[in-house]
Amino acid sequence: MLWIFVVFLITQLPHSEAVKCYPGEYETNGECCPMCSAGTRVVKHCRENSSTTCMPCVDDTYTEHPNGLTECMRCKLCDAGARLIIKEKCSYTKNTMCGCAPGDFCRHIAGLDCEMCRPCTICLPGSMVKEPGTEFRDNVCEVCPDGTFSATKMSRACQPWTKCEEEGMTELKAGTATSNAVCVQKGLSVKAIALIIVLPVLLVLPVAGVVVFLWRRKKRKSELTPAQETGDPSKRQAERTLLQTSENGTENMPTQEQCQ
Repeated sequence: MLWIFVVFLITQLPHSEAVKCYPGEYETNGECCPMCSAGTRVVKHCRENSSTTCMPCVDDTYTEHPNGLTECMRCKLCDAGARLIIKEKCSYTKNTMCGCAPGDFCRHIAGLDCEMCRPCTICLPGSMVKEPGTEFRDNVCEVCPDGTFSATKMSRACQPWTKCEEEGMTELKAGTATSNAVCVQKGLSVKAIALIIVLPVLLVLPVAGVVVFLWRRKKRKSELTPAQETGDPSKRQAERTLLQTSENGTENMPTQEQCQ
């Protein structure tokens, strides 16, 4: 009777839970097998008299942690359509890390990985960078306050307009959000300024004309000389005879004695 009672109690006990394996092991078919290391996968599960058989992952696959997987994980592809670039290449023990190109920031983050990038905002002239962007944050721009300007993109600060009166000058043109004020010396009118600009031009033009005239005249002379040398040969002979006679006559003339 006692034996029958014991059997009855055993049959009434709840079914045991799944096998609990130690760290570094995985469960398969009710048995605990040693895990394969990172960068490898299971080829053959362990048996009573043999351990787990593992194999390294092949190209474009990985396992990041010790595991009981029979297939390695596929490496992630960085989608160019989402403006993603490869930040860290995939290895046998680590998945691909995607990031953004310079001038972009990550708009959608998944853990430490980026899923989509977008171009950073450009702070145009007339504004300044209030908060510089980061890898995961866009630039924040701010319009230049009244009385200041920025003439270039991505200015770190707006510069104050020059105060002409304080500099002892007169304001010719007021400052804008993208340009500084233009100052001139006191007493100079707009006509005087125009004259200062035009006068040098008026002085240069006559000099240039004289230079061109002399150059053309010299060129014309150089073109005439060869033509003279190619004239009538008999005429050139007569000229040489006349020249020689003139020289001989000069030598035969009596010289006048000087006074004692």
